[in-house]
Amino acid sequence: MAASPAHAVKPFFPRNPPEAAEPAKPAKQKTMGPASHLPLALQEARKRLLAGKRVSYRELQALADAKDGIGAFKLAERIQKQGDPKLATDALHYFAIAAYHDRGYAVRHMMDILGNDSLELNPAHVESAEAALRREARKGNDQAVEGLIRLYSEGRRFGDKRDELESLLASGKGKKSGDTAFKLAVLLLSDRDRTPEKTEQASRFLTIAKENGSIGMKAAASNLLAQLEPKSSETNMEVMP
Repeated sequence: MAASPAHAVKPFFPRNPPEAAEPAKPAKQKTMGPASHLPLALQEARKRLLAGKRVSYRELQALADAKDGIGAFKLAERIQKQGDPKLATDALHYFAIAAYHDRGYAVRHMMDILGNDSLELNPAHVESAEAALRREARKGNDQAVEGLIRLYSEGRRFGDKRDELESLLASGKGKKSGDTAFKLAVLLLSDRDRTPEKTEQASRFLTIAKENGSIGMKAAASNLLAQLEPKSSETNMEVMP
């Protein structure tokens, strides 16, 4: 058999194998931090703020107006330091922005302002503060829950919000929601001129206390609920001719 020509024979192991192409490296994704939506100048101002360096009032206001939580909080603090009661409504406004953008520690400062009846507050600022408090309450912020319950139950700042109050108490998110519901029920029941509607509302509050209160509160609520139930001892008998 004639030998095959050398150029026609494929070597089993090529002498110079082609280099394997390196897999393309995935492009690095840019991290989306809390300040990524800000212009570069405001990002730099925010970095200085976090580092404890000087940030001008105008820069703070620009950060706050751009919905930056830390910038809004620091601006509200700076406004409060001026000690002018007329500026309290502006401080409330910026604390609300801070709380609405995940700065839950602003709630305490908001409640201090809202709880001071001597301060005149812009209705629009009060409305935005309520929205921020409700958002924090849904997230489980106890200070926001207790603050809303107190203001709703007293009818202060936010007006008559009995339906919202019942819903908030029934959620059981506040540590003292059951105890508060029981106290409100007792207040309603102690009214000598209470209407059937108030009695029904007291029953609902007692039910909330029975479900969300402490052990002693649950027992007390159960006892009061039993007293409010219509007596079943008297039965209607059909009279036969």
